[in-house]
Amino acid sequence: MPQTYTLSLVNRHLFAFTVEGRILVDTGAPKSASPSGHLTWGSSVRRINKGGYQNFTFEKLSEDIGVQVDGLLGMDLLHRDTVLFDLPRRELTLGAPMPAGAQSKTYSTVIGSDIPVFATRLNGRSADVIWDTGAQFGYLTDRKFAEGVTPTDGFEDFSPLFGDIPAPESHIIPMVINGRNFTERFGLAPDSVNPSGLSPVSMRHFLRTLKIDAIIGPSWLQGVKAWIDPSKQAFALID
Repeated sequence: MPQTYTLSLVNRHLFAFTVEGRILVDTGAPKSASPSGHLTWGSSVRRINKGGYQNFTFEKLSEDIGVQVDGLLGMDLLHRDTVLFDLPRRELTLGAPMPAGAQSKTYSTVIGSDIPVFATRLNGRSADVIWDTGAQFGYLTDRKFAEGVTPTDGFEDFSPLFGDIPAPESHIIPMVINGRNFTERFGLAPDSVNPSGLSPVSMRHFLRTLKIDAIIGPSWLQGVKAWIDPSKQAFALID
């Protein structure tokens, strides 16, 4: 039986609302977490990690994102059923069939996880990208994907895994996903280790080791519906 939750994009982060409150939807996180160690998802109350996410408390996440965050929904729960992200209608539907007329494509995953990796084109180049709805900006592992694109203002970001992420400049880069055209704002993945994060290696080194070219966030979902079936590693986009 499909179940629908309110979905919203706030400060470039994707949230669903459950009985626990505002939950960060994070397709880049392998595990879910909440202050209580429980999250109501589907027809059940699920036991998940308690306390925080990696080295971040939910108080810290709330402070850095700028809104109250009451939990984090990762791929350990998201992979259990199909999910329809309908940001234009502010709805997330669990257990939704693929919409009529849609054509799905297969995707891969990060090694040892259910985190989705899409075969895309960035600025005309083939690229394997992590779809990370917990990332407010995109990140590139190589400047070649920004060739010919005029740089714009940078940004300050953070990651529980990689710590504070300063991006001196960014690029608005065209990308093609499932034959559809979008844009994403990208910074260059840092090539140095930040002691405020958990990772002993830099973001760029980490992604390249996984043979990942970039990370994309959720901002491009504002004009399209996205349907995903993790059991079949299938993905579709719908007007």
